[in-house]
Amino acid sequence: GTECSVSKPCISNTDYGAIKEDGGEINESESLQAEELIDQQDINDALEGAGFGCGTVIYTIGSFLFSCLQGAEVFLLTLLGPILKCEWALDSLSLSVLHTSTNFTMMCASGLASPLGDKFGRRPVALIGATGVILCGILCSFTKAYWQFLLLRLVMGLFMGMGAPPAVVLSGEVSPKRYRALATCGFSLAWGVGTTVNG
Repeated sequence: GTECSVSKPCISNTDYGAIKEDGGEINESESLQAEELIDQQDINDALEGAGFGCGTVIYTIGSFLFSCLQGAEVFLLTLLGPILKCEWALDSLSLSVLHTSTNFTMMCASGLASPLGDKFGRRPVALIGATGVILCGILCSFTKAYWQFLLLRLVMGLFMGMGAPPAVVLSGEVSPKRYRALATCGFSLAWGVGTTVNG
């Protein structure tokens, strides 16, 4: 049940064991690569055998809803911009800073998503990101001043950038190969769904 590719050689548990039994010499780097490849092949075989099960559905729907939430929150500021400009007497610069704040911190935090996901796991990071976005969105509705609202939008962007990459990767990793493109594309489409529903 092993699969080979041009870029990465294929090795099975039987082949790896035979090399060691025959006294073949494998350096430490090659040994680690072989073991990692075997583990990855075992995971892929397990996913293919399980098919599109309950766990895959849960993770895919969760990442879809997270992306919808992000799209809705970003588009919401477009709708609120003219209202906030009048209510808080904002000039064009202040309004522009408010509009770009979430996207800026989202971009900065996306670089932290990979190391955090590798260290703590993708699911906890994605859950923290989604929870943080929801809390910031709720708190934004109670703010009375421009700087409070701006600060919350900056923090919201951090949670978005931190949680979105692990969410989309996780939905693809738990899906069988033939469904991975569908799972990851669904995450991108969900952003548009969120903006459309919110509009």
